[in-house]
Amino acid sequence: MLNEIGEYEQYILPPEKIAVSENLRLKYYTLIKKELSGLERAMTIIARHFIFDTPVGFNEDELREILKAWCGFKHEAKTSLPEHFDGLLICYISHFQPLPVAKDFNSAYDDVPEEIKSNTDKIKNVLKTLQKLRNKDNLFKNNYFDSLTSKDDNLFRAITYDKIIANALLMGKLRRYYLVCDEEPFMEKKVLKKDGRKFSEEDIVLKMTAEYLLSNRNHKQEFIVTNNADMINWLLSSTKSEDLSKKRESYILAETNEKIFETRKVGKNVIKVKVNPEWVRHFRLIEDGSDDLDAKLGRIFFSDAGSSELLRKNVRY
Repeated sequence: MLNEIGEYEQYILPPEKIAVSENLRLKYYTLIKKELSGLERAMTIIARHFIFDTPVGFNEDELREILKAWCGFKHEAKTSLPEHFDGLLICYISHFQPLPVAKDFNSAYDDVPEEIKSNTDKIKNVLKTLQKLRNKDNLFKNNYFDSLTSKDDNLFRAITYDKIIANALLMGKLRRYYLVCDEEPFMEKKVLKKDGRKFSEEDIVLKMTAEYLLSNRNHKQEFIVTNNADMINWLLSSTKSEDLSKKRESYILAETNEKIFETRKVGKNVIKVKVNPEWVRHFRLIEDGSDDLDAKLGRIFFSDAGSSELLRKNVRY
C-alpha cells in the first residue's frame, strides 16, 4: 500500500474494530487462503515498524519473538507490545474467515437450519486454518536457504523469520506515499485502453503502477518480483489470482499499441513484472510531507482509496 503506516495500524486493530471497518487489508481473505500466502507482507510491515520506530531496532532475536507473538505462537518477547497484538492473527482467523457451506453437509442435513450449517462449517474451516498456521510455525523457524531444499515448487514464497527480517531491513522505515501523475491518464487523453474497449479499471492499473515504483524506490531494475496475493489484498474489487495475471497482460498503450505490463511466471502465485517506460514515465512517488514543490505543482495525486470510488482522493494544483 502507499500508506505503509496506515497498513501497520490495520494489522494491530482489535478484532471488533476490523469487523466494522471498510476496505482494510485484513478483511480480504487472501491474507490466509492459499496456505496463508498473504502473511509475508503483513509480517514484513510489522517487522519494519519495530526495527525503525521502536527501541527494538536490529535485535533479530527479539524481532522473531515479536513476529511469533502476532501470529499467536509461543514466544518470549520482552518488548511492550500494543494492546491486542499478542495472538491477533488467530483472533482474525477465528472471526473473519470467509467460509462456504460444504455441499456434502447440505445434502446430508437438509432439515438443519442454515445458520447452524454455516456456523458448523465455519468451526471446521477455522480449525483447519489454525492447523495450517501451526505447521507454518515450524517452517518459519528454518533457515531460508535450508527451506530451498524442500519439495515445494513455489520456493519464492517460502517464509522464514530470516527472510522477513532481511526484507524489512532492506525496505526501511514505514512511509506514506502518493502516486503522482503529470496528466490525467484515463479520461482526457485516453492514454490507456483494454482490448479496444472502454476502460474501467483505473484502481487496478494505478495500484499495479504504484507497486512497481514502490518496489523500485531503493534500487532501479527492469523487473520486480511480486505476489498476486499482495495485490489482491490491496484492490477494491474482488479479483481471483488467475484473473489478475490475465489482466496484467491485457492493458495497452493507446498511442503505441504496446503492453503496459510484461510478466513472467515464477511460481504458483509469484510473477516478475516489467512496466513499459512510456507509461511509467508519467508517474512518480512523493512522500507525505515532501517539500518538493516542483514535483507537486500541476500534478494529480492518487492515494489508497477508502471506498469503491476511483482512486482520486486528492487532486492538487
